[in-house]
Amino acid sequence: MNSTMNSSLLMTSTCSIKHRILLNTLCLFVLSRPRLSDKSTTVIFLRFLAIFDILAITLKYIRAELNYQSIVKKKDIIIITSVFCKTLYVGMNASISITMWTIVLMSLDKVVAVSYPFKAGIWITQKRAFYVCCFTSLLLLIVNLHFITLSGVRPASNNQKYCGLMEDSSIIDILTASVLPIAINIAIGVILYRTSQTSFNSYTNEYRIDLQSLPIDVMQKELISARYRCQSPPNSSLTTDTNQAIKRRTNAQVTRMLLAVTLSLIICYIPNTIIFLHTRINNSQQLLNGRSCFELSDNDIKIYKIKFYSIVIQDILSDLPHIINFFLYCLAGKKFRSIFQNEVYHCFIQNRLIQRRHQQCFIHYGSLNREFSNPISLNFSQRRVLSGNISLESQKATTVSFNTLTNKLIFNDENHNKFINENDEFLQPH
Repeated sequence: MNSTMNSSLLMTSTCSIKHRILLNTLCLFVLSRPRLSDKSTTVIFLRFLAIFDILAITLKYIRAELNYQSIVKKKDIIIITSVFCKTLYVGMNASISITMWTIVLMSLDKVVAVSYPFKAGIWITQKRAFYVCCFTSLLLLIVNLHFITLSGVRPASNNQKYCGLMEDSSIIDILTASVLPIAINIAIGVILYRTSQTSFNSYTNEYRIDLQSLPIDVMQKELISARYRCQSPPNSSLTTDTNQAIKRRTNAQVTRMLLAVTLSLIICYIPNTIIFLHTRINNSQQLLNGRSCFELSDNDIKIYKIKFYSIVIQDILSDLPHIINFFLYCLAGKKFRSIFQNEVYHCFIQNRLIQRRHQQCFIHYGSLNREFSNPISLNFSQRRVLSGNISLESQKATTVSFNTLTNKLIFNDENHNKFINENDEFLQPH
């Protein structure tokens, strides 16, 4: 369950391990970019998750490669000593435990942010999140020191030595890397989903503006006020609304990334835990030990094969969450995809594999104009009217058309100036 089973040590593919390390390195590289919400505490947890995923997979690779060279290739590996094997198992299991509890910390962080949106920024900061991750890592490292007494050098059937476990410890696995963190993640995931749905529904019910139900004079003032917010300097309320909207979108993307990681962890580790408990109750390795071929029945061999393939599936499921995080981030995070694509694009340009496209500046400029010409506070019909009628070149004649079910409003030069004066008088403090 904590990837410490000895029966399938040699089943780990070296190529797949290299791919896992590469994918997690790409995750860490993209998450380190300042564009991906540098002020978000969840990104701190995701970085810790990527670091310890890389460390856990690397230590698994070292163990599998050394045991393969010793048992299969029959080479005398000098570094396979008792001290090295104990250190390897402590580091490997501590890294796996840290990845599990880092996801728990991410879920707790997001629950606090959703449940207490006004106090979360004061309670949870980047520095505190970093300190919590360091303290949790140190605590789990101390707990996994118990593997010093459980691991060591074991002899193989061909008298070759390899790193393995003298005995398994189910209690350490349950507390640090399986049942307890998975149960907490399931409970937090349910709470987070229900809380986020409740917060979103209350927000839309309280602050949504429907212009079709407003009087005509209120629609005029809202439209003209929105026009001048679009033409105001960058330090106006439009910039504040835009920044808040960008922050909300980023937080939503990070939340989707977190839920995707949590869901994949639950899906992969529940069958893993069931298989582990089943193999612990019915130990198939003791079924064939000390028995001759004449004493074995076909049913015994069939049971042994089922248990063997179950252990292989268990090892695959235990490694799967460390592999698919990169793909989950790409699916759930739009900004994660854009940063990754831009970094790959600039890398190709620097290596002169492709030429720079000059159209991107124009497209980016047009997207900025569309973003600032559509205020966040307006609905779709307002943004369509404003984007079609606001022009910086036409200063003499301005025609604004707004169609509802039975209302149609047309401004000429005189009416436009009149509405501007009325709007200025309306906005002046009394």
